[in-house]
Formats: sequence, structure tokens, C-alpha cells
Amino acid sequence: MSIEAAEVHVGAIFSLQGPLSEIVRLFEKTSSDKIIIHPEIVTSQSLYQQIKESAHLDIFLSSNISIPLQLELEGLLAKDGRFTYAFGKLVLWSKNPSLVDTKGEILNSDKFHSIAILDKKNSPHGYGLATRQILEKLHLWELLQPKLIFMDNSAEMQQQVKEGKFDLAFMPLATLNPSKKVEGSLWIIPKSYYTPIEQQAVLLKRAENNAAANAFFHYLKSPQAHNIFEKYGFSLP
Repeated sequence: MSIEAAEVHVGAIFSLQGPLSEIVRLFEKTSSDKIIIHPEIVTSQSLYQQIKESAHLDIFLSSNISIPLQLELEGLLAKDGRFTYAFGKLVLWSKNPSLVDTKGEILNSDKFHSIAILDKKNSPHGYGLATRQILEKLHLWELLQPKLIFMDNSAEMQQQVKEGKFDLAFMPLATLNPSKKVEGSLWIIPKSYYTPIEQQAVLLKRAENNAAANAFFHYLKSPQAHNIFEKYGFSLP
């Protein structure tokens, strides 16, 4: 008797679309279950609200640790349903191939008019906070205030830099898909400049007894998944 394939619904921020697609392809080679990715061009905070208001997701991959912790405190996670899948990296990026140097000295020059950054209120323990920490370490936070453009998500930020609306952006490296040649120029910011950006995956309580969801959740911890996250610019836990 054949076992009917199950569907697993996975919510993730936009910058994870590339690595998750590859991980799903590998997983589905050894499983009849169907993994459905819901890539959202929103913030982790928005996905948190969706999780609270609806019940369509089984697994959620966050861009930080604060939302998984909050979901756990609210009793919305399965037992042992939270782990760190990767640490994010921040880069300073421009579509101009000669604008950003490998040490970020462009920030001390007059060669740019605007910098897009992720709003700290939408990323209290993630990329928004890290960006502020970097600029404060460089003693540039106050100085650059007139040039800072606060944005809600990295997908929109990337598009607007490509369109020439902003000169520079502090971006999650994964959004630029470093598995391929990155267009433009960038500075990979030293990890010592900011608090580690711990990104966690959660298994939601509704999927606690869902064998397919549990299988994919554990697959995200596998060496195969780790290799793909690393390929897309993440550090491994």
C-alpha cells in the first residue's frame, strides 16, 4: 500500500529563497513529500504576525533569534522546535563596480549621497541592529544621518540600488546571491564589527505530529543543508 505524500509549508524571508530552493530539491530526491516555500518580501516581524493570525505554516526560518524566542515563550512551537541554522553576514554594496573598496573607506569620502539600511525596529536583533553597530564602531552613525535611508526589507533595498535610487546599501550577503558573480562592488564587513546575527528555524506547534514537517526540519540541520547555506554566504553554527 502506497503512503500518500504530505505537504510541508515553510515560511522564509526573501534572502533565503536561493538556498532554500536548493535544499528542497535535494530533500525531495529522497522523499515523496512536497515542500512548499512561501518566500515573503517582508520582514521577519511581518511573518511573525502572519503566524499569530493564521495557521498555514509548519516551519519558519527567521533572520534573527528574537522572533523564534518570542514564539517559544508564547507556546507556539513544538517541543525542541527551535535551532540556529546559520549566522548572517553584512556587506556594504553598490551596483557601481568601482565605488566600494575592500576596506569600506568609501564611507569616509564624499563620493556618495545616500545609503540604504534596514530599519532597526524591524530587525531588533538582526541586520538592522548590526548596521547601526558597524556605523557606531566607525564613528559614523551621527555623521551619516542625513544620508541614511531606512527600509523594511532587503529585496526592495536591492532593487532600488539597482535602479540607481541609492548609491550604497548595507545588505545581507545572502540577498546578493554570492553563489554566483555579484554585480557591482562590495565590502564584506568584519564579523568583529557587530553582534553575531543568529538566524533560527522553528517547527510550529501545529506541525508537532507531522512526520513530513519533522523530517524536513531535521534535514535543515544536515551537512547537505549546511553546505548550501555556506555557499550562499552564511556562516555555520
